[in-house]
Amino acid sequence: MERGLSAALATGSNDKYIESSSIMREPACSVTSDQYQLIIPRTPTLTGLALRLSVAVSEQPLVFSLYNRFVLPRQVPQFFQILKSEAFPEEPRANGVPDVWSDLAYENAMRSLQANERVEAALKSLGHAGTTTCSTASNARPTILDYHHAYMQEWLTPSEVADRTIKFIESCNNKYQWLSAWSDDNIRQQAAAATARYAGGRPLSVFDGVPFVVKDSIDALPYETSFGTRFMGQRRPCTFDAPAVAALKSLGAILLGKAAMNEFGVMAHGFNTQGGTTRNPHNPNKMSGGSSAGAAAAVAAGVCPIAIGTDGGGSIRIPSGLCGVVGLKPTLGRLADDHAAHAGYTSIIVSGPIANSVADATLLYAVMANVNYPAAATANGIAHADAASVKGSNRGKAEAPVAAGTLAAACPRPLGLPAELLPLQQSNNVTQDWVLDGLKPLQGLIVGMDKRWASDCAPSVLEVVKATVTRLQELGAAAVDIALPELELIQVGHLVTFAKEMADEADKAGWLNDWNERYQLNMDTRLFYCNAATFTDEEYEQAQRMRTRGLVHFRRAFEQCDVIITPATPTTAADIPAGVHTTGVYDLKSTVETIRFSQAANFLGLPALVLPGGRERGMGMPVGVQFIGRPWAESTLLRAAAALEQQMFEDGMPRPVPSIVINPIQCEKGVHPMARALTQKLWAKKSSRKEYI
Repeated sequence: MERGLSAALATGSNDKYIESSSIMREPACSVTSDQYQLIIPRTPTLTGLALRLSVAVSEQPLVFSLYNRFVLPRQVPQFFQILKSEAFPEEPRANGVPDVWSDLAYENAMRSLQANERVEAALKSLGHAGTTTCSTASNARPTILDYHHAYMQEWLTPSEVADRTIKFIESCNNKYQWLSAWSDDNIRQQAAAATARYAGGRPLSVFDGVPFVVKDSIDALPYETSFGTRFMGQRRPCTFDAPAVAALKSLGAILLGKAAMNEFGVMAHGFNTQGGTTRNPHNPNKMSGGSSAGAAAAVAAGVCPIAIGTDGGGSIRIPSGLCGVVGLKPTLGRLADDHAAHAGYTSIIVSGPIANSVADATLLYAVMANVNYPAAATANGIAHADAASVKGSNRGKAEAPVAAGTLAAACPRPLGLPAELLPLQQSNNVTQDWVLDGLKPLQGLIVGMDKRWASDCAPSVLEVVKATVTRLQELGAAAVDIALPELELIQVGHLVTFAKEMADEADKAGWLNDWNERYQLNMDTRLFYCNAATFTDEEYEQAQRMRTRGLVHFRRAFEQCDVIITPATPTTAADIPAGVHTTGVYDLKSTVETIRFSQAANFLGLPALVLPGGRERGMGMPVGVQFIGRPWAESTLLRAAAALEQQMFEDGMPRPVPSIVINPIQCEKGVHPMARALTQKLWAKKSSRKEYI
C-alpha cells in the first residue's frame, strides 16, 4: 500500500534490504527465459477442530510469531526464499495503474461522460453480436437486447418479468445462496416504473427493465454493504450508490439485490459458513468460485443477464469460468471505485462486469467505464462525476461535470470500444449468408501462449484451451509461443500486496483488533488476517519491486502478441468439501492453485477476460478460457471473445446452460424473430450438436 511503501522508502529501507539479502537477481531486462517453478504450498487443509485450534493459536501473538518464524517457512520455502533472501535492482512501483504501452487498433475512443451516450456507442460497435445473441433456445438465458425486444414488442412487461424472477429467487435462494439481500417490494416498484415507461413509449435505454445484481462489496441502495460479514453493514453504512450502480439505475435497469460473497473476498472459493455458501447452478454440489460467487451464479442461472463484481485476484474471472459466463477484469484505473470494491485503498482490486454474453459484457462495460477516475483524478488534481448518471454519488452531489477536453487528463485513456465487435450484416434479408462462415474477423490478431504456464492444468482443461487456439486461428488470428519468466515472483508479489493492503485497511478501519467484531468472522477469514498482518513495510516494498519486474516481462511478451491465452482456472469446479457449513475450510494450497492464471492481471493492472470455451468431457462442467491484454486494451479482448463466442455458436456449441435456470422472458411468441431465423439456418447446417470442445 502506498503509505507503507512511502514509509519504507523514507526510512531508507531500500539500501538496508538489499544489504541484508544474500542473492541479487540480474535486471529483468536481461532475463528472457527461466525454469518454470510456480510455488505450491505444503500446507494442510484445515477444517473442524484442526481449524479451530489453528485460529486459537494464531491469535496468540507470541505463539504465532514462533510458528511464522519456524514452521511456515518449511511449508512454503520458495515463497520465503524469494521474499526474505533475494534482492532486485528494480525500483518499487508505488502505483498499480499501468502506462499506455501502444496505440490500439480496431478501437473507437469514447470520451462522453453521459452513460446513455456510451451505451449508444457500444450498441453501434456490437455489429451482429447484438442480434444473433447466441441465446435463442427456449431454455437459454436471455440477453439485454432480448429483454428490450420483448418489452418493445409487448410480449410481456417488466412487472411480469419481476414477478417471475421473484418467484424463482424465493424457490431457490435459500438452497443455493446466490443473493444475500433482496426486497420484493423494491423490485416490484422499479419494475412498475419501467412498465409505465414502455407503455408510454419512452424507455430510458436498452437497459430499461433489465434486471441486475451487485456484489455485496459494492454500495447499492437500499441495501447494506456487508462484505459478506455480520457487522460491516452497521460499521460502514451505505449512503450512496456506487457510480456504476447509479449509472445503471439512471438507464432504467432493475436492481434485484446484493449478490453473495465470501467474507471480504479474501478467498477464491465462494464459501461462507455464516452467510451461506453459493452453489454452482450447473451442479449444486460443486463450488461456484469466488469471491464474486453469487454474481456469477445468478447470471449463469438466468436470474439476470448482467452483474457487477470485483476482482482482486480473479474474483470476477474465477467464478465466471466455473459457472460458464463472461467476466471482464478491466485495466486498473479504468473504472470508478469510490463506494465500491473494497473498504479502503487497494492497488489491485477493480470493479467489472459479469455477463451472459460478450455483447452484454460490452454494454455493461460501456456503462461502467469513464465514470469518475479517483486514482488518476487525484494524481492530476481533477475530480468529476458522471453528470447524467451519478445523481446520488457524493462526488456528483458536490462537484460539477468535468469540462470537455480535460477527460483525457483525468484518465490515462478514454473508453475504447471495438470499432466492430462482429462483421456487420450486408443485407436485412436473414437468408443471406452473413454469418462467420468464410469470414476471418480476427485477421491480424496475434495470440500468444506460454505453453509451460498454460499447460499447468488438468488435461480436460488443456484440451479446451488447445481447441480454443485452433478456433482463433480459423477466425484469422495467428498463434505464437511466448516466454513469461519469473511467474513465481508474480505469485509472491501479488499475495504479499493483497494481504498487506487488506490487513492495513482493516487496521485503519478499526475492526482488525476489535475482538468483539473479529470473533464474528468465519474461521478461515480470521486465519487469513492473522497471516496477512505479519507482512512488513519492507516486504511490501520487496513485492513492488517484483511488480516492476513482472511488467518488464509482460511488456516484452506483448511486443510479440496482442492477446495472451491461458485457462481461467487449472480445473473445473471442485466438489464443495465437508465442513464448509460448520467450521469452514482453510485451504491455502487450493487457493494458490486456483488463482494461478488470474493473479498476474491484478498485480500488473492488466485487463483480462474469461468466457466459456467448452465443457469438461464426462462431467459436463464449464471450462473457462482467459484472454489477457495490454493495458487499456479491453476492446481487443472483447473483439476476440465475441468472434470466438459466435464461432462456437455456429459450431453447435451455444453458451453452457445449467440444469438450474430460468428464462424470465420466455413466452409463446418466443425470441427475437431474426435470431430465430438465424438459429434455424445455422442448426440446419449441422449434422449433430457438439456437447464438448
